[in-house]
Amino acid sequence: MSALNLFRPTITASEPVDLLAVFSDATSIDAMKSLIIDQAIANAHAQTGTIDDAIHLLRTLIRPPRQLLVDVSGSEMPLSDLARLADACAPSVSVVVIGERNDVGLYRSLLEVGVQDYVVKPITVEFLRRALSARDPSAPARTGKVIGFVGARGGVGTTTIAVSLARHLSAETLRQVVYVDLDLHGGAAGTMLGLRTGTGLTELLQDPGAIDSPALDRALIAADDRLFVLASELAYEAEIALRPGALANLVNVLKRRFHYVLLDLPRRNGRSLEEILDVSQNACIVADRSVYAARECARLIRFAEEHKGEPEISVLLNNPLEPVADRVHPQDFKRALGRAVVHELPHEPKSLARAENLGEPIGARTGREGFAAAIERLANCLTGRESAASLPWHTRLLKLRRIG
Repeated sequence: MSALNLFRPTITASEPVDLLAVFSDATSIDAMKSLIIDQAIANAHAQTGTIDDAIHLLRTLIRPPRQLLVDVSGSEMPLSDLARLADACAPSVSVVVIGERNDVGLYRSLLEVGVQDYVVKPITVEFLRRALSARDPSAPARTGKVIGFVGARGGVGTTTIAVSLARHLSAETLRQVVYVDLDLHGGAAGTMLGLRTGTGLTELLQDPGAIDSPALDRALIAADDRLFVLASELAYEAEIALRPGALANLVNVLKRRFHYVLLDLPRRNGRSLEEILDVSQNACIVADRSVYAARECARLIRFAEEHKGEPEISVLLNNPLEPVADRVHPQDFKRALGRAVVHELPHEPKSLARAENLGEPIGARTGREGFAAAIERLANCLTGRESAASLPWHTRLLKLRRIG
């Protein structure tokens, strides 16, 4: 893309954009254009607009930019507006904010939420150049959160829970989510999401050194604007041996692009389980109310706690079968594990069967109750978010005032 063709009023989703600038005034745009031409910056796009325009562009582009410059001039609540921007912005994007307020408090607040720099108008080419090169190379890049799922035994609903959580995170938090179904011979996640899978995940795992943006774009399957799936459906007779570290390498790429990376491990394969524990901030062990599941759950917890990855462990006690009298009572299950962090999900066969067979979200017809409500509570726990709906209106108002 030549410098003369950089400054079009619109841009298509397929075009690669490494530098995106959205300013409120023409003078700032002129300075940005001069910098792009002087520095011969390729794959850049600059236009006038607001934070809402920047959010729209981020959600339109097939790949996130490496750097984003956005203007908060005229915003009454810049931190609140930037929080909305963060919902659409991949963790790896370096953000430079342009504004009119020469406010030390605002500057510090912006740095605390991960903004690379804050530049006060009027801006010049030199100010922009310094801001774009100001990032400390030794500072760790922002990355997304990795949540791993493993079943204590087969048939406990691991994929049902993980898919439901992925749908909730993408719909309710408005964040970018990727679901990795590690059953390479055809997991259930694709069907539950109404998608057809190919061999994209296998190709990435077999050649982890060649994972670049185009290869990742080819492998990702979009469930909607914010939820993507990596999966494979190999022939039953196909043998595949993954190189040690291949999964960890893929996850390191994904968490720079997505806010949440969900890993669904179908079997307790030692090497894959170890890699999931290495890269996950949260490990969810799914069990049912059986003695065998309680025993295996305890073994998995011991294995995870002794492992160097040290993820935060959550036990998800699911009820895929009717809870008859002879099943293990939840309190007995907790005592057997010696853990209080146990989330129980209700027995709800009708809505779960409908959702799976029709490829629709759980609760789409019945509302947020039962299993859907349990998924919401789980999501709030794993992400550290309070449910806004559960807060009094005056508390929500005070929270908005504080961040504004």
